[in-house]
Amino acid sequence: MKHHIIHDTVFHYDALVTESIMEVRLRPRDDEQQRCQQFNLSITPKTVVHEFVDSLGNHIHHFDVPAPHQSLLVRAESVVEVWIPNPRPTTLPIDSWQTLNALRTTPLLDMLLPSTFAIASSYLLAFMQQYAFTRESDPLTTIDRIARTLYETITYTPQSTSVDSPIDVVLEQRKGVCQDIAHVMIAICRQLGIPARYVSGYLYHRRDDNDRSQADATHAWVEAWIPTIGWVGIDPTNNIWTGERHIRMAIGRDYADVPPTRGVYRGNASERLEVAVNVNDADNVTRSPAPARLVWPSVVRQQTSQAMQQQQQQQ
Repeated sequence: MKHHIIHDTVFHYDALVTESIMEVRLRPRDDEQQRCQQFNLSITPKTVVHEFVDSLGNHIHHFDVPAPHQSLLVRAESVVEVWIPNPRPTTLPIDSWQTLNALRTTPLLDMLLPSTFAIASSYLLAFMQQYAFTRESDPLTTIDRIARTLYETITYTPQSTSVDSPIDVVLEQRKGVCQDIAHVMIAICRQLGIPARYVSGYLYHRRDDNDRSQADATHAWVEAWIPTIGWVGIDPTNNIWTGERHIRMAIGRDYADVPPTRGVYRGNASERLEVAVNVNDADNVTRSPAPARLVWPSVVRQQTSQAMQQQQQQQ
């Protein structure tokens, strides 16, 4: 399936700021699951944009705007083709758990250890005990049950958390957004010895799919490493296995590794963030639609030195 994506990010300031420096992860990945056929990144005020690819294959663009400005627009437009994943096997080798036990000395170790937002806190351990999360007959059955349980016990509620909320907040109030639910699942998987990583991307919403995640926003889900299969994508927010509607932008240990935008600026101003995302069937797009914008609450920076740019939460 081929998708056309427009992603606008606008930073508004109530006073002039200078020396904005930013890196963005907005280009869809190229790998065995999908191919980015077109990508254009435009910045206003205009500036020179540089690009590099990190060790996980994520495309990262970075730029700076040294002159005074009161707004900053980042627009990414993509055309990406996503293929239907291979069918999952109905059974796994009986030694699958033993295979995972031996992974402690492999490069997958990063996806087994705690990370910024995926930690084995007391709230997580209590949650695991409450729902009797253990190793099922095989790792594939285990991650399926984890995703289903999170779908049933954590209510999808936009604006119930913030971009930097720890999993304890989500587990205490039993509500959150896709970013939060993915972090909880990753932490549980790792606690059971299953390598798990965070995927930042988009979900193409169709009228009859009954997705509970928010349309016209970025999305996040989980990939777990399963013996004989490799990385398998699962979306606990919507309780579905990933498919051709899931468009992968970046992968990492958790959100801290792959925010769509991250940067700093110099100045003392109230900052307001607007994000607009449109994901459409590329074969049926005749003109670029104007995305509806999600508006984050204003953030006031007290210092006059460098300040972090406000980040967008994945819905």
